[in-house]
Amino acid sequence: MKFFRDLDRKEVRKIVVSVKGGGIKPDDVRALNHVREREKADIALFISLEEPTPAMVKDAASVGFYESAAGKKFSRVQLLTIDGLLNGTQRAEHPDYEPDLNFRKAKAAVTDA
Repeated sequence: MKFFRDLDRKEVRKIVVSVKGGGIKPDDVRALNHVREREKADIALFISLEEPTPAMVKDAASVGFYESAAGKKFSRVQLLTIDGLLNGTQRAEHPDYEPDLNFRKAKAAVTDA
C-alpha cells in the first residue's frame, strides 16, 4: 500500500498496489479494482513484467478517474510495467503534495561529544 495527501483533505488517501510476474489476464485488473473498492483506496497500481492486453486496458479505463482538488484527473486503475518503471517511461500518477509521506523519518541521534 502507498499513501498520498490531496490539497483539500488532512487525512491520507490510499493507493493499493499489485505486482504480477507473468500470465496476466483481465480478471487480474477486475480483482485489483475490487480490492481498491474494499480498502476504500482512491487509486490502484497494477505492475507487471508483461505488457497489458487490450482487454486489460479496457477494464482499467472503465473504472474512471480520481479528480484531485487542483482539478487534475488520475486514472483510478493504472497499468504499469517493470520495464517502463525502470527506464523512466512510466510512473505512478497521483497528487503528491507531501512527497515524504510514505517514508518515516529517523530520530536524530544524540551523541556524547
